[in-house]
Amino acid sequence: MNNTLHGTVTVKLGDEEFTLTPTLKAVRAIESRFGGLRGASQAITSLSVDGCAAILVAGAALDDKAAKAVPEQVWLHGVLDASTQLNAYLVALYNPRGKDSGNDQAGTA
Repeated sequence: MNNTLHGTVTVKLGDEEFTLTPTLKAVRAIESRFGGLRGASQAITSLSVDGCAAILVAGAALDDKAAKAVPEQVWLHGVLDASTQLNAYLVALYNPRGKDSGNDQAGTA
């Protein structure tokens, strides 16, 4: 079973949508910023505008220019709603294979 799209989350902030993909690059960026996924979870729980923005930027793989606008977008949209949406993404990063890990052997049903 291919779980490539497992954990892909679309976060909507106003009229703009961001597609967050669970990748090792995103995990490393988040861990670097927060000292681990637990720290990122705490930033979401504490409703940190900058924390939520950093998670969104890492998950959406935004460039520096696009990333600059994200904290204001999070704040204007409402950090509570943004944090709720981002929580689903963090859950996927904790378990990137999903609930069903697929078959033990290829070609078996």
